[in-house]
Amino acid sequence: MATSNTPILDGRGRVMFHCAVCGGAISTDDFFELGLRLPDYGESADEYRDAELLDRIDHVDCSKTAHAG
Repeated sequence: MATSNTPILDGRGRVMFHCAVCGGAISTDDFFELGLRLPDYGESADEYRDAELLDRIDHVDCSKTAHAG
């Protein structure tokens, strides 16, 4: 599957996930780098976080920086 740096969008074209550290959009590349599955079609951000037991999603680099500082 081809990945991209395109943000993950909901059915209305809005960004579904933002980094809890920097506020930037989370992309498909970020999801694969984090080892996460992509949301199912029609799955909301809240449903996704509940299903994956996630409180937040951070870019890998942001997470490293936040933990180092």
